[in-house]
Amino acid sequence: MFVIYSQTLFAQDLTSYKDRKSQVVNSLKDVTLVERGKHGLPKAIARLESDPYDEAALTYITNDLDNRYQSMFDFPGMALALCRYWDSFNEKQLKKIKRDLEKLAKSDKQGGEGFLGHGTENHATMMWSSAYLFGQLFPDARWANGMSSTELMADMKERLRKTFKNVYNHGYAEYLSTTYEVVMNFPVEMLMEYAEDPEVKAIAEAFMLYKWSLLSLNNFEGTILAPYGRMNTQQDHLSDESYISATTYYNWLMWGWGPATGNVKLDQFDDYQEASYTIFAALSGVVPPSVFFRLASNDSAPFELKTSASSFGPFGTGVPHWMMRKVFRNKTYAIGTGNFRWTPGGDYADHDANGFNISYHSPDRFNYINCFHPYWYSDGDEQDRTADTWYKGTNSPFQQTAHSKNTVITLFNIPQKDPWVNTPSETKWAWRDGHADNLIKRGMLRYPKSVDEKVEENGWIFLREGDTYIGIRPLKSYYEQTDLKGKGLDGFNIVKSDHAQTGFVFELGSKSESGTFDKFRRTLNKNRLSIDWKNMRVTYTDSQKEKLQIQYQEGLPIAPENKMPEHLSRKGIKGMAESVPVVKIKNKSELGYRQWPMIESPSINMDNSILKIDDGQTEITVNWQGNIPVITAN
Repeated sequence: MFVIYSQTLFAQDLTSYKDRKSQVVNSLKDVTLVERGKHGLPKAIARLESDPYDEAALTYITNDLDNRYQSMFDFPGMALALCRYWDSFNEKQLKKIKRDLEKLAKSDKQGGEGFLGHGTENHATMMWSSAYLFGQLFPDARWANGMSSTELMADMKERLRKTFKNVYNHGYAEYLSTTYEVVMNFPVEMLMEYAEDPEVKAIAEAFMLYKWSLLSLNNFEGTILAPYGRMNTQQDHLSDESYISATTYYNWLMWGWGPATGNVKLDQFDDYQEASYTIFAALSGVVPPSVFFRLASNDSAPFELKTSASSFGPFGTGVPHWMMRKVFRNKTYAIGTGNFRWTPGGDYADHDANGFNISYHSPDRFNYINCFHPYWYSDGDEQDRTADTWYKGTNSPFQQTAHSKNTVITLFNIPQKDPWVNTPSETKWAWRDGHADNLIKRGMLRYPKSVDEKVEENGWIFLREGDTYIGIRPLKSYYEQTDLKGKGLDGFNIVKSDHAQTGFVFELGSKSESGTFDKFRRTLNKNRLSIDWKNMRVTYTDSQKEKLQIQYQEGLPIAPENKMPEHLSRKGIKGMAESVPVVKIKNKSELGYRQWPMIESPSINMDNSILKIDDGQTEITVNWQGNIPVITAN
């Protein structure tokens, strides 16, 4: 099902996954081990790849858990170092590591952070995957919680099993996070590689087959297609700062960045802390099946994709259909859009989701467009939370979108007053309390300054990058700001339409589809557009003569759920607030959100806890309707 190989040096280039992995690891063979904690461990292990008896690296690893910066992020690195290089450590070093780990079999942070807590989704996979391997490595350990290693392994196995089984049923919340997706995945790859229990291996492999499916289908030249959860910082294909988008670098390792692949410099894996998670991925001996590399490439396009994600809940108990996603990938561009159901007032990370992007073929630093309404960060009291904060989550409960292939209509319907006062917490309410009685009335988008050509005519904004064409039709008056400065603004122009009811139509094309840029513009200028603001209904007939219609559904009505996660039910929350429009494509109604599939695409489909992968060359099926997943492959 998967391949394990040792790390050796290959050709000195970055054109393939294997080359990129070896180059990253080799670049760190003489790295100086200075920083403590989560970002230093993968560098120490990379040194062991070059010299398994590197005394400085072994000493660094041995003492890692015995320092004031120790945290849960140390556990996967410790597990990997021990699993791979057990024979490199001397008896004294192993005894010290064992003593330090024994004390951390707990869920609190007193006297060191333990590995038995839960936290967020990525926290859970890091701790539990590592803890399982600690039990396997030290069968006679005397764990602080009183468990034997056999009991510890059984506990961790059950936590992972029930959580990942729930994920197979309805998804997860840190969905394709530009920061946390890689953090969630690499510890599970370690289980695939080193767990001895075949059922644990199957649990880990099933999880990663699902994750590789999402990553490959939602990749466009290294850019993760929206919507996705927990956008702590923007995607960037020419980083010049230390806080980078961690999963974007993971995508670079896996799939490359198309014409921007060469933008990554190997010293960034030493200089940029957030790149450390990609070092772990480069160290992994697990190679995804070849089908995912084929699907991640532009050669697999064009195709449409629907997927669904859940809200957050401990052990994967979130509410299904939090995020209903739709993606269209073509050879020179891709579009990712979606609609949301909201925890009333927002959950801990709802504000950090990104609901919309358009990506296109380009060697430039930025190759995408975003579009949203400034709701969560409207006040600007904090430097990183302002109405013009684009590099963190960009979504709003007052935006709804219709999407068919290369055409999108997105609408905004912004009330006067905030319906969710004093939520979700005092700190986060402070980001927007100044607008409690006067929400910002604005729909806006940003596009890179680096586009090759821009034309404004007849109410349309036309952009061209190489052979890709983008038409943008603001539905009400707008203005453009080209001189805003700061993170998320540098390198972009901002288009704003300051109305309570407004929106945009987007249609994309290419030279092969539309002919010349002039012809593309002439065609769009002739396309029929009907706007009914009274009923919040917009209809657009695109260049293929296909009609797309959206009717905005206002009010954020609460849809009761049979079961809510415990942390929400304690607050009296009994359902999800709907912000889902009525959409018709070629006069046919779109699926209702409760029928939205986990994955629906030409090559990968998933529903009812069954994942089917078939691209004509590879067939893999995962059936997780029972307790343990059953995986079959051709």
